[in-house]
Amino acid sequence: MKRRFYLNKKDLEEAVEIYFNELREYFLKDEIEYIKTREGINRITALPIIANENVPSYNSSAMDGIAVISKRTYGANESNPIVLEKGKDFEYINTGYPINNPYNSVIMIENIEIIDNEHIQIRSSVYPYKDVRKVGEDICKGEMVFPRYHTLTSSDISFLMMAKVFEIPVVKKMKILLIPTGNEIVKPEKLTEEFQIPETNSLMIKNYLEQFNAIVDINEILPDDINIIKNTIAEKIKEYDLILLNAGSSAGSKDFTYHAINELGKVIIHGINIKPGKPAVLGIVNEKPVIGLPGFPVSCNIIMEDIVKPLILNKTKYEIYYDNEIIEGISAKRIHSSITEKEYLRVGVGKVGENYVAIPLKRGAANISAISKQDGIVYIEKGIEVIEDGEEVSIHLKRNKKLIDNNILIIGSHDLLLDLLADFIKKYDKNINIVSANVGSLGGILSIAKGYSHLAGMHLLDPETGEYNISYIKEYMDDFKLMNLSYREQGFIVQKGNPKKIKDFEDLTKDGIRYINRQKTAGTRILLDYNINKKGISPREIHGYSDEEYSHVNLALKIKKDMADVGLGIRAAANIYDLDFVPVALERYDLLIQDSFLNDKRFELIMNIITSNEFKKEAKKLGGYILNDSGKIWEVVK
Repeated sequence: MKRRFYLNKKDLEEAVEIYFNELREYFLKDEIEYIKTREGINRITALPIIANENVPSYNSSAMDGIAVISKRTYGANESNPIVLEKGKDFEYINTGYPINNPYNSVIMIENIEIIDNEHIQIRSSVYPYKDVRKVGEDICKGEMVFPRYHTLTSSDISFLMMAKVFEIPVVKKMKILLIPTGNEIVKPEKLTEEFQIPETNSLMIKNYLEQFNAIVDINEILPDDINIIKNTIAEKIKEYDLILLNAGSSAGSKDFTYHAINELGKVIIHGINIKPGKPAVLGIVNEKPVIGLPGFPVSCNIIMEDIVKPLILNKTKYEIYYDNEIIEGISAKRIHSSITEKEYLRVGVGKVGENYVAIPLKRGAANISAISKQDGIVYIEKGIEVIEDGEEVSIHLKRNKKLIDNNILIIGSHDLLLDLLADFIKKYDKNINIVSANVGSLGGILSIAKGYSHLAGMHLLDPETGEYNISYIKEYMDDFKLMNLSYREQGFIVQKGNPKKIKDFEDLTKDGIRYINRQKTAGTRILLDYNINKKGISPREIHGYSDEEYSHVNLALKIKKDMADVGLGIRAAANIYDLDFVPVALERYDLLIQDSFLNDKRFELIMNIITSNEFKKEAKKLGGYILNDSGKIWEVVK
């Protein structure tokens, strides 16, 4: 058989690009299978996964103590202790036990004075839901637990089980066959003749590839026989996603890999401008990759690292984690900690400009979502009471630093479109994650002004002009870039059938109406204050005005669970829980943009997504959104 020389060698980067482009149309597509969640460790989600249950699913005590009716504790202090009666004012409760009506707060056992079996004494008051782990604190039913292409860890599996997700869509593992070839190679255990070479590459290759979640089988050693090699490839390609042939890829008289692949399919690349590793053969048979690896171990290892590994990761979306690298960053928030204990603060991390920024995740021993979302940990040593925002911190990474460099930080007002955007981004680039913090619209402005985030969501109504956002931003920034993401319906979220007949803001003051509010920096809170001020209503007239939630979904959940009758929120949140909705306003939801992010390829990707028909179609399903078609960015100068 005529020898095949390397007449058209390619540089490595060009070779990989050409080969992957040939495979992209039919091979590098997702193959989805559904498996039991229990078996999901290290698997990659193929679609966004939605919670089927609230985590936690009920209000529970965060510590050992007594469950109380908070309003019956008001006025208690050191000089004026209050006596509470068991069964009437309080019940003893243990950590994790449910908080049942009429009780709504917990007092630590250390803070009570026992008088007798039926009476205790307290010397301080508590507000509603003090030391209560509230329903949906980790995640709410209907919210996205993970976007597509998330690699599931041990804690993720537990989280999904808590959320009653018992079956999950995952990307199928790649099934790979390694075929050693050569008359002179034998298994090391059977080495008997001096001229024989121990076949050890297969074990090196198998162990290397299995760390990327691939299934790797090793074929029996084939002799240097073109027909045997061809027949084996033709038979096995039906069963496997990728075939690797080891040795026989060079230009010797007994090197048949090129001819076998070319006669069964098509050789795309033969010969690469690298040393060692030049003789690699990159081919396609039956629309599947077949690769000839050089026989020398170092050459083989280079092709495995630079071609086979990227091929597997591209196909399966597997994410490589590297633990324990330490980087220096800054805190995006002021953090209070105990001076008597060392705290392990889990953080999301991203690079904004030249700085790595750490965003604290949900705290507390029971919040498993923080483990699933963590990029790193900040250790707050005993004796440190406060870390100021902007203060330097050491971040112990739990994910690959290169992936963290791709993170997009969005701080500001909560909106369901941001969850949708997070999944779409993963669909188009699996290496990009959105890290978000719901701190309200004003908090979002500050995050951009201080250089803590790439984007900030906001919907701040100016009571004097009736316009949104710009007047508030001008208080903190001389010039800025702003883009409208959507208009969305805000209104009263109420129980199904609206049994309390809530139609206007005056109805919030009626006897027996329990309101649930948003936090002080939220645009929804400003919208409420604007409207009740216009009507001359005092916050003191609204029962529950001081009860706050940090997202629209959590607010809707409290109403669904009959912990409140009404709250101001977006229609999409009401739809999740099949609640009724009374429209109040069509508000503008904008994204404030960090200047350095404008020319970033990640921002270009965001713009392409949010102006696409595909994204608009999915947003429409949420309900209550009118998306911006233009993608226009306003540049505003004071």
